[in-house]
Amino acid sequence: MYYVVGCTHLDDPGILPYRGYRTVAEMNEHIVHRWNAVVKEDDLIYVLGDFAAYRVDYWTNVLKGTKVLVIGNHDPRSIYSAGFSEVLMSTNLILPPAEDGEAPREFWLSHYPSQAWPGKGGGRDVWHLHAHSHGKLGRLVPGITGPTRVDVSMDAWPETWPLQLETIRNIRNGY
Repeated sequence: MYYVVGCTHLDDPGILPYRGYRTVAEMNEHIVHRWNAVVKEDDLIYVLGDFAAYRVDYWTNVLKGTKVLVIGNHDPRSIYSAGFSEVLMSTNLILPPAEDGEAPREFWLSHYPSQAWPGKGGGRDVWHLHAHSHGKLGRLVPGITGPTRVDVSMDAWPETWPLQLETIRNIRNGY
């Protein structure tokens, strides 16, 4: 399975006022429990930035799955040597069709929301997945045939993060 999440902010006391946790330990425990209840060891999870303020190596070991980091504005330099399979500024992701006759599913992943991105328009239907705004811009930005930009930060989807890419694909079908 493929998953995506952004802005976990593990070990970050500065995020507590926005999330309703009393302590960093309480927030960290909830994140680990939720992540590991959803993600399995053989899953691939794209982390769209702002992963952890401290103990990056510890968190990459505690959390299940193969992790790819798309760097965010709060990621420390130590992130480059942590337990991520890749560390990127942004990336294009093309998944095979889910059903016969369907076009491949294409996503452009970055930490920051953008107005334009590679593959937007021109009939390719590339969706932009981002974090950074913590749901404050709306978690979905509608396009002609459905949403084209999706905020995947854990604050934008408090009841369902991390999001499975298949779930995102089905958003246009009335999610």
